Amino acid sequence: MAFKPGNLISLFILLTLHLPWITTAAECTQSDISNLSVSGCTCPSSFHACSKTCPLGNGCGQNSNLVDKCDVGCTDDNKACETCNLYFGGLCRCLRDGDCFHDSSTGSWTLLHSKTLITTPHLLPGILDLGPDNNGWRLGQITLSTGQFSSWDDGTLAMNSVTSRTEEQIHIHVCDRPTSVLRKYLEQKNAVHYSSLTPVDFDQLGFQKDSVHCQAAKTKDFDMAKLVSDYLNTLGPGCAKYHTGAGLITDKYGNTWGCVTTQGSAEYLFCMN
Repeated sequence: MAFKPGNLISLFILLTLHLPWITTAAECTQSDISNLSVSGCTCPSSFHACSKTCPLGNGCGQNSNLVDKCDVGCTDDNKACETCNLYFGGLCRCLRDGDCFHDSSTGSWTLLHSKTLITTPHLLPGILDLGPDNNGWRLGQITLSTGQFSSWDDGTLAMNSVTSRTEEQIHIHVCDRPTSVLRKYLEQKNAVHYSSLTPVDFDQLGFQKDSVHCQAAKTKDFDMAKLVSDYLNTLGPGCAKYHTGAGLITDKYGNTWGCVTTQGSAEYLFCMN
């Protein structure tokens, strides 16, 4: 039986009204991720270099990271920026797939698929925004203790300063450095003399003497957040806070060393040498 053109149009309209159409889920937003509600959305998979560099406070120069909107971190305004790939890409996929490492004692802090980065769904651009929350650092120490990526003896943790970070979402590097230059140096020190944060005369790898401050303790649950927060509270209104990074490293004597850096990249010091 042949259909006349008018009948074909009527049939198409009928099918349009009654057949389900395949729809594409919307991209996950910052609210979706922070509320752990990513099952009904898709994680962005494409990012590009955005166009804006943002001034640091107190006339302290520019943040080298490129964003679309300054001083907001990885909100939806910066969702397409490479500097938010960690948040909208890696973290979103981990939450959606449900196969990343968590620990019940550390809240929603997450060890990503690579097992080399820890971050949180909460909107925190970096080290200056962390405050007393030690759960990320604790998850890092649990990761080392359980051998998820490295061992307690060889592992290190690092968080970069504002001026050396490449992402606008807070993250801790989990690293395997059995031949660490800093570890060998600290093993020559008497940890008893470092019961509080103390400058060390480490002047290797381009770091100036007294630009690394460390505290030692025999524990696998070092409160790095308090160490960093207390140090930042000693700084005045100048530019020093933007150059402050932090790291954790262990030695062969069972000491954990929590350190802050006042120049360069903490990742470079703790994870790459």
